[in-house]
Order: sequence, then C-alpha cells, then structure tokens
Amino acid sequence: MTSPEQAHTWVKPQRRTFFVADLKCYMCGSVSGSIESEQSLTGARPSGSPVFFRQTGRDENEAVQIANWRRLRCDRCGGPLFLDETDVVTRRYEDYNWLEERPRRGRPPKRLIEERRRERELLESQAA
Repeated sequence: MTSPEQAHTWVKPQRRTFFVADLKCYMCGSVSGSIESEQSLTGARPSGSPVFFRQTGRDENEAVQIANWRRLRCDRCGGPLFLDETDVVTRRYEDYNWLEERPRRGRPPKRLIEERRRERELLESQAA
C-alpha cells in the first residue's frame, strides 16, 4: 500500500495530433521536403495553426514556419508542389521527472523525515 507521503499526483500526458506530408514536384517528381501542421493541410480555407516546412537533406530540427505552403516551388526545376504520402502522427508530451521519482535505498535523510513530520502535523491540525 502507498502512504500519503509516497503517493504522487499523476498528471495525464498531453497528446497532440499532427498532419505530416511530403511535398513533391509536379514537373520533375523530386521530393522538396515535408510539412507538418496540427490542422488538416488539405482544408479549403487556410488554418490559423502554424505550418512547418523541413527541406530534404537538412537537419530534422531545422523546421521553418511558413504562411502558405501552396506558394512553395521546387528547388530543382521551379515547378509547383503537391502533397504526397500524408500521414497522421500522434505525439505524447508528458512532464515527468524521473530523477525525482526514482526508488531510494536506505534510511531517508533527516531533513526529509522532519519535513514529513511537519506535513503530517499540519494535516492533523487541519482535520481537528
């Protein structure tokens, strides 16, 4: 059984859905890069969420925010680009400190024992 001192508050991880697609050229068929957004990329009206563009052959962290992906052109021949191989990706974000929650061995430090005693006394005085 877990005591109130050992129980920690569990926070549900945040899940965000991204639409990821490759940009291919109509003229030469080369892949210019990929784009991702939190809203559908093929919607009729432009969305308010940012769209990020990653060029092929560049570092994964070098994403550039663009206003309208439809205005992008092929680097090789200058032709228009279209979306290909669209995929929906769900990413999980959670704030969890593994160092703080790791199992501990041996007797706890005196400062921790004193802190737990004070918390217990405070809870007992509030309950009374």
